[in-house]
Amino acid sequence: MRTKLHFDSEKLKFETLVYSPKEKMFRIMSFLLVSLLFAGFFYYLLDYKIGSMDARRMTSKQEDLLFRLKLMNTDIQYMEKKLEDLQYNDDQIYRTYFEVDPLSENLREAGFGGVDRYAVYKNSTFAPLLSEVDQSLDMVSKKLVVQSRSYDELLEMARTKEKRLLARPAIQPVSIKLLKRFGSAYGMRFHPILKVYKMHEGIDLTAPRGTPIFATADGIVLQAAATDGGYGNKILIDHGFGYKTLYGHCYKMYVKKGQRVKRGDVIGTVGSTGLSLSPHLHYEVHVNGRKVNPLNYYANDLSAEEYDHMIKLLSNADPNFDIN
Repeated sequence: MRTKLHFDSEKLKFETLVYSPKEKMFRIMSFLLVSLLFAGFFYYLLDYKIGSMDARRMTSKQEDLLFRLKLMNTDIQYMEKKLEDLQYNDDQIYRTYFEVDPLSENLREAGFGGVDRYAVYKNSTFAPLLSEVDQSLDMVSKKLVVQSRSYDELLEMARTKEKRLLARPAIQPVSIKLLKRFGSAYGMRFHPILKVYKMHEGIDLTAPRGTPIFATADGIVLQAAATDGGYGNKILIDHGFGYKTLYGHCYKMYVKKGQRVKRGDVIGTVGSTGLSLSPHLHYEVHVNGRKVNPLNYYANDLSAEEYDHMIKLLSNADPNFDIN
């Protein structure tokens, strides 16, 4: 152990330095205190440096995550816009072509809302953005399922196109050559008995008694009988794919319930049974349960001259011609 010396200026000589136990303890404690202070200082500097680096790394990761979330949200919005284009084409082009109703908005939006399943993000720094992205993904995925099923239906319609065309009313029920005039056209008219404006849901085709009536599309006869209503002897044919046709005031009926008929088959003759003022055919076309204007399903096999003749007859139609 090294001996510490002290120079005594009075004696002019070095003497061994002797500390009392109290002085020794003080020096030891002072040394330890200084050492602890220096150690704490260096630890603080080291921790601050490393902590700052970790914080910078965390901030960088958060910024990268935020950027990716925003980019994902933009991509989802783009896909949703493309999906809306597909939905428009589906409703306004493809389904119009096949003459079926567009999908309802309720069906396309089904399943949205309800329990807040996005509450899991409420404690996240990016809670609003995470909820928006997750909700957008849910909406797009559900709409894709609906659209996929719709395309499956359209594909089936395309496969049965030939049968569908045969089921579509497409010829005139009374030959244009034997047609004298139009009684009442499709639409609102003043009822000759009730004296009120009432919807006329078919067209009245005036022709001599006994004029042949043709089935306007392939189908199965649902009804061929005398009725108590204004139609008199009525024939109703189900053509499938949502199409039905009705033939009222018949003189004779050549078909019976359950019989299968082809387009162009003679199913009866023009008469004046029921509430009718003179021989004519009351003809209706039903599409998916709605009565529509038969003229849209009437002139497919007419030449340009015959079509022009039909338009002239229609312009001279008598809205008070018949009750039905």
